[in-house]
Amino acid sequence: MKAKITTLRGASSVAIMLMGLSQAANAQTASPADAAVAQQESDAGGIQDIVVTATRTGETQLQRTPVAMAVLSGDSLSSRNAVNVKDLVNLTPNMSVGQTTANAQIYVRGIGSNNVFTGSDPSVTVQSDGVYIARAYSQFSDFVDIDRIEVLRGPQGTLYGRNSIGGTINLISRKPSDELVGKAQLTVGNYSAVQAQAYVSGPIVPGVVQASLAGNYIRHDAYVDNIVPGKPNIGAANRGGLRGQLRITPSDSVELITRADWSKGDERIDAYAHIRAPVAAAPLASSTVGNLRKVALDNPPRNRTNGHGIAQEINVDLNPALTFKSLTAYRYSHYHFTGDTDATEIPFNQATQFDDSKQFSQEFNLVLRTDKLQAIAGAYYFHEKDNGVFLVDIKPSILTPAASSAFSTISPRIKSESKAVFVQGTYHITDELGITAGLRYTRDKKTINQSYLRTSQNPATLGATVPPFPFFGSSTRTYDAFTPKFGIDYQVNRHFFLYASATRGYKSGGVNFVASNPLALAFGPEKIWAYEAGLKSDWFENRLRVNITAFRYNYTDLQVQTTITAGLISIANAATARTNGLEIETTAKPIPNLTLSANLALLDTEYGSFPNASVPNTYIPYVTGNPQFNPTTRLFNASGNRLNLAPRTSFSLSGRYDVDMPSGTAFIRGDYRHQSRSFNEPTNVLISSQKAYGILNLGLGYESDRGGWSAQLIGKNVLNKQYLISIVSSGLVPNGVAGDPRTVAIQLTKNF
Repeated sequence: MKAKITTLRGASSVAIMLMGLSQAANAQTASPADAAVAQQESDAGGIQDIVVTATRTGETQLQRTPVAMAVLSGDSLSSRNAVNVKDLVNLTPNMSVGQTTANAQIYVRGIGSNNVFTGSDPSVTVQSDGVYIARAYSQFSDFVDIDRIEVLRGPQGTLYGRNSIGGTINLISRKPSDELVGKAQLTVGNYSAVQAQAYVSGPIVPGVVQASLAGNYIRHDAYVDNIVPGKPNIGAANRGGLRGQLRITPSDSVELITRADWSKGDERIDAYAHIRAPVAAAPLASSTVGNLRKVALDNPPRNRTNGHGIAQEINVDLNPALTFKSLTAYRYSHYHFTGDTDATEIPFNQATQFDDSKQFSQEFNLVLRTDKLQAIAGAYYFHEKDNGVFLVDIKPSILTPAASSAFSTISPRIKSESKAVFVQGTYHITDELGITAGLRYTRDKKTINQSYLRTSQNPATLGATVPPFPFFGSSTRTYDAFTPKFGIDYQVNRHFFLYASATRGYKSGGVNFVASNPLALAFGPEKIWAYEAGLKSDWFENRLRVNITAFRYNYTDLQVQTTITAGLISIANAATARTNGLEIETTAKPIPNLTLSANLALLDTEYGSFPNASVPNTYIPYVTGNPQFNPTTRLFNASGNRLNLAPRTSFSLSGRYDVDMPSGTAFIRGDYRHQSRSFNEPTNVLISSQKAYGILNLGLGYESDRGGWSAQLIGKNVLNKQYLISIVSSGLVPNGVAGDPRTVAIQLTKNF
């Protein structure tokens, strides 16, 4: 029987109990002096206040913001050598990140998507200074010029729009400053790793025009050995980027910020390691089962990406209470993948994919801030042209010597358009009690025009199950959605904050670029109702912080994958699901020089109705005989099974101890994250799972009080754990992509 964890009703009981404890602990109510008192407690060695902008109505204190979220400063990320979204997993509760080729598969609270191909969208959005990043292969861009990152858990569609059904990751850059400041950082490590970052900011016209420029470069050798003679090893990376900003303040009430960025990468990152022995009719020449850092690939995967973007932000204070904002943005993203999709040394199945995305977005909004009401209202427009080419080359081999080769060419041309209007506000009935209501209306339109050509030396060998070719198709679909939010919050006193909310989330429908039937070209949107209750609390003069969140999700029309043939994936709406969860986040500062934190996340996820889950060919031997598997239709009844990348339990521990020195501070830091078993397929067979594992990262360094320099020794995955970040359903052999091995680096930083 599956373990059941706290439901919303239980969460309400916990909240009521904690409210009573808080009233007993400190009977005073919030007052205008609370912020000053809290700052005094922080200055006295307590936990620092954190300022966030998650509500989009201005700056608020994290502990008084009714959203479950993690906030990571740029300095904290840099000191941990966290370079992109993958590194947030060790620092954020209830977050998992998988990877398919260069595409990010981000999951928050068990909500995410492995459907990240042309025509579909991620389920967790990434926003760079308010600009939505549409393509999943652009979500792994390295952090450059980051002030902080806000990871918002749960549906955020009312404020952040379509596809934020699982959550939103806000990348917030540093604004150019009116004084000359800068930073240079060099990190060198094993695998011939070199990482360089630099940042400079300062005035052009003091008080009126400021500018900043930042850049980064990362390279390292391969992590994974390829035992096929003459073929390159896997895991090497060579990438870099630039980011510039220009800020103009012609008056106290007007601010204009222009941002531009560029990036380029060339990596071999998909090491398809064998996780079970081959199940094909003939033995393979090589077997690497049991060692995730050794592969046998005749055509090692290669991912090449490049992109650039420009954005113009305009802020105008119309009066002391009302601010107008315009955000206009354009982004180009390109992706080129070549590789071996059979995951063996046999030249059997090769794939090549190109994708070019051009996106434009425009948002106008008004923000109102009074003593009683904080509100935002706006209009949003998004347009994207996403053109791709997908080539699959299936050749005769020792496994199919009598077969003839087959070559598929799929050329989708996809146009997406989204229009939305939204409003959300929080009204304070009293100084302590606030109510929130919001509504967003979204209208999405997607059009696909594609050609699908499959050729063979002998057309008879294509098989009866393969539709006739060539195929030329087009489809246009329009989707409408209302995504409301209702919430209530109560500031018991300056140390205890309670909140609860009900939110509807929406993920846009999409188009299948591999479908060969006009009726199957499109799939509908996903929808979710999310219910959440939370407590944010500070104890012992801000030396202990405890935040608790309980939530329940009801999911309908889940977009799921169906495997057509090796390397070809289709998507359909085929499931309902529900999730219950509990998160406990704690930070303690028992003495001024010691900071400790511990986070616990519990998840109970289940497909409510999923009777027709597709079973990849490589998994057939592992589900045969299972009463949930129909050998005639080759479909699996996954109802009651757990969702993908949703471990029942995950926890993290971290700590930092500072030692005061005559001319600086020495420190030691450690981070450990552990998660229980998680599955990558709805079948929930063990072969589709990653067993429980933990990752330990360490740091030892010195920060000088003179000259602004620091040095640090950084170890990531110091126990050298072998684990999978994704499990691949295609190929001749059950296979997966391993996480990074142990890396050790020395980091030198100079601030001025």
